[in-house]
Formats: sequence, C-alpha cells, structure tokens
Amino acid sequence: MFKSNPVARALRKPGRRLLTALGVASLILAPCPSAQAQAAKAESLDAVHAAFLFNFAKFTTWPSVSDLDTSIKFCIQADTIGQEAFAGWGKKRIQNRPVRVAFFADFAAGELQNCSVMFVSAAPSGATLKELRDFATAHNTLLVSDLSGFGSSGGHIELYEANRRLRFRVNLGALEKARLSLGAGVLNLAEIVTTTGEFK
Repeated sequence: MFKSNPVARALRKPGRRLLTALGVASLILAPCPSAQAQAAKAESLDAVHAAFLFNFAKFTTWPSVSDLDTSIKFCIQADTIGQEAFAGWGKKRIQNRPVRVAFFADFAAGELQNCSVMFVSAAPSGATLKELRDFATAHNTLLVSDLSGFGSSGGHIELYEANRRLRFRVNLGALEKARLSLGAGVLNLAEIVTTTGEFK
C-alpha cells in the first residue's frame, strides 16, 4: 500500500520534505533485473512522482483562491502516474486546504480551469502543449511534466533523471507569467532554466 512506501512516510514528516523524496528517488531508479522487480520499480517511481507533486504544491504560492473551490486540486493526465500513488490523498491537507485528485485524458477547459497543479507527459487530446501551457498560465495552474525540454520550452517544472535520481528544472520566468512562486526550499534543489525555445 502507498502508506507503507518510504516516500509516503516522508510526506508525513515535514522535516524531511522534498529532500527526503530526492534521496529515496536514488534508490527507486536503481536497476531492477527481474520482471517482478521492474513492476515494483514502476510502482515506486509513480510514488516518487506523486511525492514531488505534493511537495511542489506545499511550497507554491497562488495569487488567489476561488470562492467556488478552495481545495488544492491535482489534475493528472491519464496513463502517467498510477492512481494507487494517490491513495489516501483525499484525507490530506496542503496550506490548510483539502486535497483533491482528478484524472483527465482529453483537454476540457471547463473541467481543468480549477486545477492547482497539472501533470502531463504528452499533449492531451484536444490541445497542443503550447495551448496547454497558455491555459495553465491564464488560470494560475502549476504545470509539471517529465517531457524532455519542457522547462526550456516555457513549462513551469520539468522532472528528469540524472545519475539514477529524479531531479527537476524550474522556469522562473514562466512561473512569473502565471503569477506563481515557489519557496526557497524547492528552488534551492532545482536547476533554474529560462525559455530558449517553443513547444513543437
């Protein structure tokens, strides 16, 4: 179960926070030769991705809170992070706000406009990555992806693997356009990038 995962335990101990998640990532990304081990690795990697998203939200400042939706809503593209990685999140709170998790496959502006954090691994059906980025900017949504070059193309946060650890890049200029800010606890661990190209 997710609660027994080392990343899940890190989420319950604020003192460890994102630094612990980074340390655990180095173990999860180690080689797994057997099929059973590979399945376990995939499940653990999903948990690490989820833990990163949770910690990003903890250290994000949004410009305002909608009167209609005071929750921290995570919008996760289908077939990216397994739903089991988010088990128990409905009981958690971030910045004293309830947490919700929703999964989407197609781009539907009405359903995605209240997303606090959005994770994608590809352009969703119905929108290009550029359109999705512009939508996230207009709606103050923290946009995270593991696509290569995502950060330098104007995405907010890019997850990537280096030396068998999960790392992340942050585009401060893109965050500023979306009127979002990240705390020093996150930025000190990030590789800071600028926009040097555009989504294809």
